[in-house]
Amino acid sequence: MFPYSRRVHKDAVAGALALEVRDLTAVYPNTRRLALKGVSLRVPIGSQIALVGHNGAGKSTLLKTVAGLLPIRSGSIAIYGNPPGACHHRVAYLPQRGEIDWHFPITLRKLVLTGRYVHLGWFKRPSQDDWRVADHVIERLGLSDLRERQISQLSGGQQQRALLARALAQEAELLLLDEPLNAVDAETRQLMGELLALLREEKKTVITATHDLSRLKSDFDSALYLAEGREIMPLSADFTGTNLHG
Repeated sequence: MFPYSRRVHKDAVAGALALEVRDLTAVYPNTRRLALKGVSLRVPIGSQIALVGHNGAGKSTLLKTVAGLLPIRSGSIAIYGNPPGACHHRVAYLPQRGEIDWHFPITLRKLVLTGRYVHLGWFKRPSQDDWRVADHVIERLGLSDLRERQISQLSGGQQQRALLARALAQEAELLLLDEPLNAVDAETRQLMGELLALLREEKKTVITATHDLSRLKSDFDSALYLAEGREIMPLSADFTGTNLHG
């Protein structure tokens, strides 16, 4: 249930981008079919970038590959100047809600605490400070009254907020969010919108996979448009990803 929990720390390379992807090719797990075909992007520290495309376009695969969860077939990825996996504490990945086993016997509070495991490893007990961080993000996302509830008893919007709280508890510098606003209620959408605005003020780097084109200009610095694993030009020239390359 919690695959992204390895404990690897490496200093960022001075002057490096938050993320640099060069001519990336990747395949779907257990197949030879290409999922990404020559994708490149450059993400400055503190920017907020949208990944835009229909289901199957390659958005989730790109995020998982950057997170170190899928192998690279060719090309390269540098995260603060290091390869994927060299600085797990610096990168937080929020999966789509449907990828989580919500019947796993764990409370919301303990789910959020798993965001601290990347700092602890599996065998070190969480400190009072770890619990404090978890409780702070739970409160930040309006979930304090539900923190001892089993995750199977949460609504869809509450589950999505819990996943975001887990990502925030990691205190990462680069956040990879896979469809965080997909099929959520209005309250959750508003809370997440406010939180993304705060992350911008905190100079966090955020890459968000999204279907929602209506808020691209207001919520993001730029966008990368994908279709069938390749970068494409958007139908409108008003908001493009051209500044993501170099």
